Amino acid sequence: MEIPSNFSSPILETAKSTLTLDKLQTGQSTQAKIIQLLPNKTDIIIRLGNQTLQAKTSVPVTVGETINVLVEKTASELILKVKPPIQQASIIDASLRRLIPKQTPVNEFQHPLKRVFTSINQQTLLTTSPTASSHAQELTSQSMQIKRLAVSILQSLPDQKKLASSEGFKSALQNSGMFLEPKLRQALLENNATLNTTTHVIKKSLTLGQNPLLPINQAPIGFTQVDLKSNLIKLIQLLKAWPKATVNTPQPTGQNPLPIPIKSPASIAQTINPALLLENQIKELINKTEGSVAKITLNQLASSHTENTGNRQTWQVEIPFLNHHASESVFLKIEQEDSPTTQDKDVEQKWTVSLEMNPPKLGLIKNKLSINNQQIDANFWAESPETKNLIQRHLSLFKEQLTRANLQPERIQVSNGPDPVIQPVKPSTSILSEKA
Repeated sequence: MEIPSNFSSPILETAKSTLTLDKLQTGQSTQAKIIQLLPNKTDIIIRLGNQTLQAKTSVPVTVGETINVLVEKTASELILKVKPPIQQASIIDASLRRLIPKQTPVNEFQHPLKRVFTSINQQTLLTTSPTASSHAQELTSQSMQIKRLAVSILQSLPDQKKLASSEGFKSALQNSGMFLEPKLRQALLENNATLNTTTHVIKKSLTLGQNPLLPINQAPIGFTQVDLKSNLIKLIQLLKAWPKATVNTPQPTGQNPLPIPIKSPASIAQTINPALLLENQIKELINKTEGSVAKITLNQLASSHTENTGNRQTWQVEIPFLNHHASESVFLKIEQEDSPTTQDKDVEQKWTVSLEMNPPKLGLIKNKLSINNQQIDANFWAESPETKNLIQRHLSLFKEQLTRANLQPERIQVSNGPDPVIQPVKPSTSILSEKA
């Protein structure tokens, strides 16, 4: 493309555009399109609105690219600086720095949630009297919202029986929070499409003189009510809006200080202000809930990264569930590998599913299961020798279940060596810069 003849005098172009240079302010960020690269590789010709300007860049750019520019100076001369694009690695590193210290096992929010739910029930009985203060009434209003959300969260968690079935496991995986953002995006696109269609029909009806009052779908998005990450984010917002408790400490009326009685721990626990006790429980619940959301988000980040070598996709997800009202969770790592030797789409791909869980009384258990052409290889590992023997005694039952599912068991064994690394403690991506 030819360099415009007036590129060295950008002020001449101001009259031709609604965007005037004198309105640009220092620190302002705007977008521009690159229309020419000069021979020195650092000066470029850009189009800002309908104006042609010259700018400097320290990052590689191409003709036709739309870039972000920052106004550095406007007093005596206009200086534009090309802002370097945000790198995906930088976004991931910043997220890791923020989330890794917070992360906790996903299921750890359940115990403090149940404690808060119990305390709220007791607190509600105390604040429903006609003589309750405005602060108590505010507590009642907030507590009712938390109670409803707590019931919704606890009821949406799968139990051990549901998780053992294919449909129950599929539902638990879909509602684990792993796919919240893609589902929100899809719902937004569908809502926009519905809105555009409805708008078109209304305009057409008005043109034809018909009644434009058509029903519009305004039903709430159903999946946000059962998705774990969505509910935990709602819970954090409610908890952070919780009214602070006020404590009135009685003042002694006499000149001499009253003697301080020595109390046992049991009597101290009985005299603790219920509002303060609930507030401390809410602080603990906020920390645990934020840690669960951080762990879900880290799993999402790990699953969004595709290996550079070969066509390999990895998903990792942690699913909390209830086992006889006890809180547990199972961590899954699902890997799909394309064969590097063939491009035939009909060739069945190899899948590997790794599981890690720590059930009560059984200790840490890990399992790596691979499927290729309906053939199954499974390798179990247990921290406890008793659990290892228990798994060994039930391998025949496991093989029978695979056969009933039309799968062919091949190598099914229990490992005796060191435990396999399924859930890495440290991320593979560097999150700290060692340069001073």
